[in-house]
Amino acid sequence: MFGLLPFHNKEGLFLITKFNCTCASLEDFRMARESIRKNLRTICPEYSMQLFVVINEAVNNAFFHGINDHKGTHVTLDIQRNQQDLCMIVKHNGEGFTPEYIDCTTNSEMYNESGRGIDIIKHYVDSLEFSASGCEVIMHKQLSISSMGGVIS
Repeated sequence: MFGLLPFHNKEGLFLITKFNCTCASLEDFRMARESIRKNLRTICPEYSMQLFVVINEAVNNAFFHGINDHKGTHVTLDIQRNQQDLCMIVKHNGEGFTPEYIDCTTNSEMYNESGRGIDIIKHYVDSLEFSASGCEVIMHKQLSISSMGGVIS
């Protein structure tokens, strides 16, 4: 369910860290959350909490709005850290949505129980993209070289 793969780029100049998680249910994701949080603290300590919130929102959106309890569906989280960037991809094999219908909520809607996940994600990342099928969200956070945590073994 969860894997961590550290490696050097072909020039051997810096560590690129990757990990992924595939969950067939929200319960699977709940069990993987602490591992995700721990790995974010290791590879990106200065933004780990904010990025954990981003991942949590994106995965919850995939389960609640994309999968809707369909059998045989799953959500995959891929995270890759290089010297300047952290890329987080959440995708699912359920029903997609129409990305152009996503709009920021108004201030009064921010206090509703639902409907603010995309706004939270936009607040913490530098770029946010959706696949045309609506089954994949790609999020990037620009990082400084000094924000690289300890080496993962």
